[in-house]
Amino acid sequence: MTGYHHTAGTLTRLALAAACTFAAMAPGLASAAWPERPVTLVVPFPAGGSVDAMARTMGARLSQTWGQPVLVDNRPGAGTMIGSEAVGRADPDGYTLLLNVTSLIQAPHLRKSITFDPVKQLTPINMAATTQLILVVNDKVPATTPAELADLARANPKDYSYGSYGAGSSGHLYMHIFNEQNKLNMVHVAYRGEAPSVTDLLGGQIQAVIMSGQGAVPHMKTGKMRALAVTGPERAPFLPDVPTFKELGYTGMAESGWYGVFGPAGMDPALVKKISDDVNAVIKDKQVIDQLAPAGLIMLGSEPAQFAEIVQRDNQKWGDVIRKSGIQLD
Repeated sequence: MTGYHHTAGTLTRLALAAACTFAAMAPGLASAAWPERPVTLVVPFPAGGSVDAMARTMGARLSQTWGQPVLVDNRPGAGTMIGSEAVGRADPDGYTLLLNVTSLIQAPHLRKSITFDPVKQLTPINMAATTQLILVVNDKVPATTPAELADLARANPKDYSYGSYGAGSSGHLYMHIFNEQNKLNMVHVAYRGEAPSVTDLLGGQIQAVIMSGQGAVPHMKTGKMRALAVTGPERAPFLPDVPTFKELGYTGMAESGWYGVFGPAGMDPALVKKISDDVNAVIKDKQVIDQLAPAGLIMLGSEPAQFAEIVQRDNQKWGDVIRKSGIQLD
């Protein structure tokens, strides 16, 4: 045993040195104890909409997984840029995350004043869900199809306007496409979130909105709203009797929107994978799926690299659409 005898103190020092060396070689393991304090999940929409509902449902489950509170922080405004930019400026330690929708990569193309670049300044973590938006009218509009709505708006231009859950949102862009393809001039009214647009639609201040199932389906059941068509490549599972815009001959409206989890740029890849894996486990729970189904959310999940590719692709696609449309919000 000559040459292998060490005191307890020497062994302790050697163990510590080895641990430090190994940690330096594998920085991803430095986040193994994460999270050691509450995690903030920023939602760039007001409370009450589908993104907020998903954040609170998912956050409650992640709190159980992580053993730390997940605090939902609503920061609406500027086409989701206020909340998104706040996350982009945060430390890339995983304690500040973002839940956002496709508006994230639409807004920068719509406003010259925006210097924030979500593709460069955020880390895509998980495409947690997809959804299809619904064109709805209130019960005082006698249209049962998009064509009938177009005829009414063309004949009564002063009486027909549409709302969206934000200037530059998918709902706004899709209705702009609808306006163009029907040669209409329906006035757009932008709201800070979906809930206030629902209030004005039910009150008759606006006549149409393209919105989520969360906002529409409960009022469709009472007869206060009527669905005319849905976006996406095929009929929505929660509205199988409602045709898609694609079926009806419209172009540029066959995409499904995503709900994605992001962090600041520069996050440790090992931590990104851990968060993504935990999100995947949570959103595949049947109780979570059933709880969010009424909001029209199809829980999906992804790997970080897969989601990053989708963000890049959609950034290019919506940039092209917006440039061709000529829409600018400042």
